[in-house]
Amino acid sequence: MAHQSLQPIAHLRQNQDGSWTEHDLKEHLMQVADKAARFAEEFGNGDWVKTAGLLHDLGKYNPQWQEYIRKNNGDYDEECNGQD
Repeated sequence: MAHQSLQPIAHLRQNQDGSWTEHDLKEHLMQVADKAARFAEEFGNGDWVKTAGLLHDLGKYNPQWQEYIRKNNGDYDEECNGQD
């Protein structure tokens, strides 16, 4: 299956119709950071926890990791990725 976009993704989910939904990596990091910060505010550590949330999947920006995510979730087209 060819990629819908080349934007970095956090996750892929296959829909019931066989299509794929991509979860944008930046959006994922922001959502996790905001949610974690809300929980940690009770303890006065929202700022630290928000930073941890922003960093928790930062390694997924690596192009090799992006290829791994797509390849191991079925959303991978060798021709599209310059493979022989």
